[in-house]
Amino acid sequence: MRRPVDRARFFFDLALIVVLLGGAVLVRAAPGLLIGPIVFGSGVVMALAPIAAATERLLRREGRLVTDGVLAALVTYLAALGINLFVRGPGPEQLRAAVAEVPSGGREVAALHLYIATVVAFITLVGFGDRLWLRNAAWAGLVLTGAAALASHDATLIGVVASFALGRAVAFGVRWLRGSVELRPTDADIVAALAEAGYGPGELDVVVLDRDRATAGLGYRLYQWLRVRRAARSHGFLGSLQDAVEQRTLLSLAVRDSGIRTPRLLVVRKLSPDAVLLGYEHPDARPLTELPAEELTDDLLHEIWETVAALHRHHISHRRLSADAFLVGSGGEVWVTRLEAGSVAAAELQLLLDDAELLLTLAMLTDPQRSVTAARAVIGDERLAALQPLLRPAVFSYETRTKLMKHKGVLDEVGKQVKELVPAAPEPKAVVIERLRPRTILSGLGGAVAVYFLIGQFAGRSPTQLFTGMAWPWALLALAATAVTYLGAAMGIAGFVAQRLPAVRVLLTQFAASFISLVTPGAVGSIAINTRFLQRAGVPAGVAVTSMAVSQVVALLAFLLLLMLLGSISGASHGTGLPPSSVIITVLLVVAVLAVIVAAVPRLRRFAMEKVRPWFAGVVPAMLELLRKPGRLAVGVGGAFLLPLAGSLALWASLRAFEDDKAVPFATVAVVYLIGKSAGSVVPTPGGLGAVEAVLSGGLAAATGVSGATAFSAVMLFRLLTFWLPILPGWVATTWLQRRDAL
Repeated sequence: MRRPVDRARFFFDLALIVVLLGGAVLVRAAPGLLIGPIVFGSGVVMALAPIAAATERLLRREGRLVTDGVLAALVTYLAALGINLFVRGPGPEQLRAAVAEVPSGGREVAALHLYIATVVAFITLVGFGDRLWLRNAAWAGLVLTGAAALASHDATLIGVVASFALGRAVAFGVRWLRGSVELRPTDADIVAALAEAGYGPGELDVVVLDRDRATAGLGYRLYQWLRVRRAARSHGFLGSLQDAVEQRTLLSLAVRDSGIRTPRLLVVRKLSPDAVLLGYEHPDARPLTELPAEELTDDLLHEIWETVAALHRHHISHRRLSADAFLVGSGGEVWVTRLEAGSVAAAELQLLLDDAELLLTLAMLTDPQRSVTAARAVIGDERLAALQPLLRPAVFSYETRTKLMKHKGVLDEVGKQVKELVPAAPEPKAVVIERLRPRTILSGLGGAVAVYFLIGQFAGRSPTQLFTGMAWPWALLALAATAVTYLGAAMGIAGFVAQRLPAVRVLLTQFAASFISLVTPGAVGSIAINTRFLQRAGVPAGVAVTSMAVSQVVALLAFLLLLMLLGSISGASHGTGLPPSSVIITVLLVVAVLAVIVAAVPRLRRFAMEKVRPWFAGVVPAMLELLRKPGRLAVGVGGAFLLPLAGSLALWASLRAFEDDKAVPFATVAVVYLIGKSAGSVVPTPGGLGAVEAVLSGGLAAATGVSGATAFSAVMLFRLLTFWLPILPGWVATTWLQRRDAL
């Protein structure tokens, strides 16, 4: 079937390509023809928008806001001017190079954009009320001004972003110090709106939505949207005040039309551009949380489950089924409230998440067994079993997660009860409910920062220029050493498993681990992929985890021994600029201080023990078992030493490829490699991207005395061989192993 929408998208994308290519050619050939009109147009908008905002506030007799806006603009201007003078004058050279020098050509510009910062401060504090078109035009003009400054090389990216941040920071600081003008509706405004609708005070349950409250939890909603798939809504986490009102109205009507008890929405009134009143009928019912324990009968639990099941039969999800979401009438009838987060035409996963949260809510109100029994009577064994993989705190509402912290053990007990009541149920499929884990979010942010700085390093230099003058024999040696690292990694895994493993598959798994490291930080991907391989190879899960723990302990000991040994050798080398003993002592002292802090603080100590104990519980018995097989133990220990030594050799050969005429001590380069490797394991970016390059480049330049350009070229060659080049064989290995059910 040919869809018109596909045709429209096809022509739109073609037109976009033409516009982008034409704009790029025009900027290159005659930048003034394109950038000039953009600067002029955005400048007009930026000049008129603050005037329009101030005029509107003055007409509403809100002169205090305009005064505060002028004050914020003045402070921002002086602050930005002072920062520019400091960066250009007595400021550090590194700061000037980072924020006031355009990468291409090295031309010096102002660190901060005075105009952008000043206008941002003013319009942030004054605002535009309900004039959304004016707000959008003003911010679009600001963005275009910043883009034009970047395109004409009159500003740096960091400088433009910092200008926006400075303006907003000063605006909010002034508002915080001076206090905000109270623009929320008063009690008299609310009473007048109710009287206009024909109701007196106390007759309705009133909810007032205002713009400040709507945006107060934006950061948390963004975090939840990133982490959990259920957080996505039709109107998104950036929904406007009007979206929130329409959402509540729609849900109220949909639930009532489905025959489910919910307080009827009787009044909707706009009190001001930033506030809306909603008036609900007041039912003769009590909150579920106020009922005494003797009234929480099995019949009531059954009625609650029946009410939610009726919601789900109409494909309506609630999404906040905490105890506060229910009212109980005098006759035992159940009312559903707090529908603001719900949705109609809900997907099956959303309905299952509702059931999972209700299961936990009733378990905390009564006990897990009664909650599971009531659920089973209404939703059946198959659906109850499907809830088991969803019993994770991340998917529940904030209220339920907070209560779970006070009811420790309830989550595990509910899962246990489900297993006991429906033991014959088929094993449910794993459900992906987390969009992104916190570590992944940090990885993405860190990767973006790393990419920005790497682009700055590459600016004005093509990849071929980076490798100009490279000695190919040394580069081939670096490639061979890189290949040996995979052999060392395979030995480090196979040597600590009592069961004999297929050598080829163990080696291919290490290539697969290097491919997985593209999306996981440090050694996380390697541990996970090797543990899974061992389990697929027939090693019991507990033994696989213990074997990986043993390999990590031995690898850590090998790392520390090599660091101290090579550090001592490097310190004795003539002409080294690196004080390895100081570096090692500093690293060890930092680790020791952190360990003391963790041991001294009870909560940190308990947290560390909870995380570490399961991982290392079987390490000592496994080590004793391996002592009975010295040959296999030698393979594992040899691999633990071979891996870092081969990596050090690869970095040393990469450096010699560009510094063939100068004797560079291997031990010195090895110390730099070990420190860089540890930095890559700590920094939450895929494969340590960004951190490894920075540490290795700076370390080589400081330790060996080579130029920064030479060190950077050597590190780029090293990362090409060890990080980027193995991507293709890693992907092939991953695919090959997965097809044979080895991963």
